[in-house]
Amino acid sequence: MKIKNNQWFAVALMTVALSTVMTGCSDDHFDISADASGKQTIWQNIEQKEELSEYADILRRVYYSSSEDKTTSETYADLLNGDQTFTIWAPKNGSFDYSYYKDLLDSGERDKIYRVEKELIRNNMTRYTNVVNGTDSVKIDLFNSKAAWLNKGKQTIKGVPITQANIGSKNGVLHITNGAVDYQPNLYEYLAWGNGLDSINAFIKSYQTMEFDEYASTKGPTIDGKITWVDSITYMSNDYTTGFMRAYIDREDSNYVMVMPTNGTWKTMLEKTQKYFQFKGSYIQDINTQTESGKDTLIKGAETTFTQAEMDSLNNLYAKNAICQNLVFNANWQYEQIPITSIDAIRSADAREDSLLSTADTKFKKTGTLNAFNRANALMMNTVEVNNYPTLFGNADPVEVSNGYAYIVDDFKFPYKTFAPDIDDLDYESCDNMCDPVIHSETYTSPTVIIDGDTVQTDSTFKYSYIALKNKSTSSHPGAYFRVADVLSCKYDIYVVIGYNTDYMLQNKFYVYLSYDTPEKRLSDQRLSNPNEDAVDAKGESIAGTDVFVNRPIHYNEKGEVDFTDTICVAKDFEFPVCYYGLTNAYPVINIKSNFKSTEKSYYCREIWVNAIIFKSKEY
Repeated sequence: MKIKNNQWFAVALMTVALSTVMTGCSDDHFDISADASGKQTIWQNIEQKEELSEYADILRRVYYSSSEDKTTSETYADLLNGDQTFTIWAPKNGSFDYSYYKDLLDSGERDKIYRVEKELIRNNMTRYTNVVNGTDSVKIDLFNSKAAWLNKGKQTIKGVPITQANIGSKNGVLHITNGAVDYQPNLYEYLAWGNGLDSINAFIKSYQTMEFDEYASTKGPTIDGKITWVDSITYMSNDYTTGFMRAYIDREDSNYVMVMPTNGTWKTMLEKTQKYFQFKGSYIQDINTQTESGKDTLIKGAETTFTQAEMDSLNNLYAKNAICQNLVFNANWQYEQIPITSIDAIRSADAREDSLLSTADTKFKKTGTLNAFNRANALMMNTVEVNNYPTLFGNADPVEVSNGYAYIVDDFKFPYKTFAPDIDDLDYESCDNMCDPVIHSETYTSPTVIIDGDTVQTDSTFKYSYIALKNKSTSSHPGAYFRVADVLSCKYDIYVVIGYNTDYMLQNKFYVYLSYDTPEKRLSDQRLSNPNEDAVDAKGESIAGTDVFVNRPIHYNEKGEVDFTDTICVAKDFEFPVCYYGLTNAYPVINIKSNFKSTEKSYYCREIWVNAIIFKSKEY
């Protein structure tokens, strides 16, 4: 989950500028009803047919909208009586739910009236002429950007029978149908349609805005040096879906899959995720650095402050984003384009141990399939292990929508590491005056090594990158500070990864300090105790529970492979009381400092090769 504070949003969504929808059909060579051709408008033809009186009533009452929140002074009756060219698929009386749409209009509520316009009127009309002749099937664009198949041989549109076709008019063509064309919402619309989805819909739609489209709008005269607009076109934009989810779930030409939690599971999850994003009112970051002469010094960093309202806003955004951000999958982006549009297809992907990729770049892999390559790519994307893919999608077949599929879930099964990922990084801040830090890389090609007294010939090439903490003198102990960003207010097991120093063929002995915030103050350089019950030093003596750590020499790892690094747990179940997510000027700091007695110099080297700092999150 790689986002920053809520004032830095991405932008721009697709348009709902319905008036620009085009249809590639010809006006030529069609059979027109002779009694109407060229004499009357579409509206006049509708008005004169008693069997279309219910549909005519709706056309009289609904005003044409230039955008979702802006109506014109022209009804659809006026529009169809004008010069613009349309094709109308008019449902006859009794073939559609007239009382339902009448009740929506009688409510006088803008959103309900717009629903009639979008779902009934615009769903049964197209721009330009679409004539029923021949026997082929064509896909046509409806006036609301939806698509429908016109089967000319069977004389149906999206399966609805055409009872009277090709009634010619001065401004297009009219068809009478035995029913209204079924309206199929897209994923963005289905959030408002589906039962029990009010919570997720309210959150996502709260970032919806209407944007003015200068290029699609018609300019009027310039008055007092300012441009006026005869027809101003706006389009809908949603900063959250495009910036956080990175998914255009309202585009009709897309192929998305979305998991939609119902209100109950939303509430349960929100109570959980809010705990991970507990901010404090003021952060003052101490920066460890050195003067030009090499003397250690500490600089008070800039103070980061939040009001209670701002903390509540951050907690609200991030806690809800933790639920939402990875809910969408582009079906075309999956590994080898495996299908995920049915629960059986997802079960097949699960059985094959294929990975799944969300639009927010979180990769889901079967438990036990992570490897070193996955860890190397963790800097680019969050990788999460999942026991069973179908549980993510509710273990039931989805609802088909116009641009994909909606999986409705009553029990949220996304792993907590989806929103509380492990942190695997090495962000150097500064060193102490006993140290010269050097970026260091070691490559071992089929080396011969000694492991547990045995000579081992390896057949692999190993390459490791380190920050080498080099001592300035033969008696000094080097140390350095490392930042750890985006830490949440939760528990972590903390690890440091130390490379065996093959220049000296010696282990390292060192202290580990942690600096972090409580709600009241900053705690600096808290020395950690060794939590490893089996930890021993280079002499084989126990150091469990002491304040020192020792890395192992070259050894076999748990997979039986030769390992030149040692991943050492320096704290278990360490709970950070406050969150640092999205903050650039506040973070915990790990300090690694070489330390051993002069009598132990034959066992340890002072120079430390630090490979990584790892925070493994723990579920609350």
